Amino acid sequence: MRTKQLYFFAIGVLTAAFVATMPFRSLFEPDESRYALVAQGMLQEGHWLVPHLEGRPYTHKPPLYLWCVAALRKLGLPWTAAAVLPSFIPALILLLALPRLTQSFGVKPEAGYLSGVLLVASPLYATMALAARMDMLLALATTMAFAAAYQLLTAELSPRAVGRWRWTFWLSLGLGVMSKGPVALALVFLTLALFAAVSRQALPWNHVFGGWVWLAPLMLILAWFIPAAWQQGWEWVEEILFWQSAGRMVKSFAHQEPFYFHLITWPLTGFPTALLALWAAVTWWRRREDSPERFLASAFLAILLFFSAISGKLIVYLLPLVPVAVLLVGRLVSQGAWGSRWLWGASATTGLLLGLALASAAYWRPELTPWRGLITPIGFIVATFSAVGLYFAFRGHHRRALLATVAAGLSFTGVVLPVMTHILDQRLAVRALAQRYRQLCPGESSGLVFRDFLSGLPLYAGMPFQRLKEVEELQAALRSGKPVVMTQRDWEQAAGLLNLPVHLERFSYRGSWLLIVQPAKDAQAVLPQQRL
Repeated sequence: MRTKQLYFFAIGVLTAAFVATMPFRSLFEPDESRYALVAQGMLQEGHWLVPHLEGRPYTHKPPLYLWCVAALRKLGLPWTAAAVLPSFIPALILLLALPRLTQSFGVKPEAGYLSGVLLVASPLYATMALAARMDMLLALATTMAFAAAYQLLTAELSPRAVGRWRWTFWLSLGLGVMSKGPVALALVFLTLALFAAVSRQALPWNHVFGGWVWLAPLMLILAWFIPAAWQQGWEWVEEILFWQSAGRMVKSFAHQEPFYFHLITWPLTGFPTALLALWAAVTWWRRREDSPERFLASAFLAILLFFSAISGKLIVYLLPLVPVAVLLVGRLVSQGAWGSRWLWGASATTGLLLGLALASAAYWRPELTPWRGLITPIGFIVATFSAVGLYFAFRGHHRRALLATVAAGLSFTGVVLPVMTHILDQRLAVRALAQRYRQLCPGESSGLVFRDFLSGLPLYAGMPFQRLKEVEELQAALRSGKPVVMTQRDWEQAAGLLNLPVHLERFSYRGSWLLIVQPAKDAQAVLPQQRL
């Protein structure tokens, strides 16, 4: 199969995975359902300017993604489609634009198609393309900004072309800021700083910063920020600018990891191009001449260093690094510089370990045991393709090793991802519980949850939920005849303090259970002291 045909096949694989997952999945706890619940507040309460969650301003994320979710929901789409499409559409745009973007970096069209195939074969990209998150908007924005910046700084352009690329650059930055915050500015300008530091000639910075184009995205951002700040006051401004931006970088309130976290997880996060891209970035950044490779290497190192420096770290944060990595490997292959057999062997070994871990997951994760007959074979599919890639790598057949490793990645996107999404839907979503609660309380205007708030409950039950914090509140609610949702952990802690029999309904959640606890009305009561 030729590279262009493989590229369109990869597009079909990603699209098929999207079509296969949408009708059957719900939004996962905690993040996906939380974003959708904020969007629901926009629709029901009119909080479009300043999103709210549980009656308080929601300052964790900029509003662009949330606006998209609310708009699609208003058009009548189900919650899952409304929340996932603002991620899938940017992923598809990035994939379709990649061959053209590679030409901006001097990559031959065939290698550009290969970069697209590698993108779909990346488990991180494929997973985030089907996730209800705003990270893909950031990845699209930074990739477009990188391509525009390289053209503006290195190519001989006509005034008209300068204007076109300048608009692309600044509008991409505006998209990134409104999607994920100032991190978009940090990634792009750190890249430009690294590239400028190693450039041997003066760069035409007026191509980037000249004129007044930069005012367009700034005015769009301020058109939201100034009215929102006027409405909410200084505390909201301080929360947005300091605690949710600079504060997260210096001392995050969540996901704190050591500085080397991404260095040791990147081989897995960036499969199948992680090690090749890292080798190419370090090698090319030290070159003497200014080149596309050196710019891409600067972008790669800037993203990796930035996310390693901030205190809060999650694997998904490195999503903007994946398009840069596939561009680096596409450029590498287009030059015929395939690297060593050890690099290809290490990439294939990573895929082999991924496949074996998946194949054995049902044996060491009790909640996956019922799905053993399905999970184990698809894990062996990934492992088998990777093993073939490992064999060809050490035989020196780099192209065959590449194709086998790509096959492992595409099998993840086309087979593993839809299957695991279906399985995880029964462990990470609360739609079934919420709908059951609505059946139990058809006339109630609100529901009750004990301690842990689950965003999917009001989303799928169609009613607000009040959070109970003390056992006395729980007992009073149960005595009044109202069902309460709670985790198994909270039940075991509170059960001994209750002095009335109850009836329990269990729903699987993560590695444990969620419960609907209601006063017993028949002989099938569960004594408060009884453990599940």
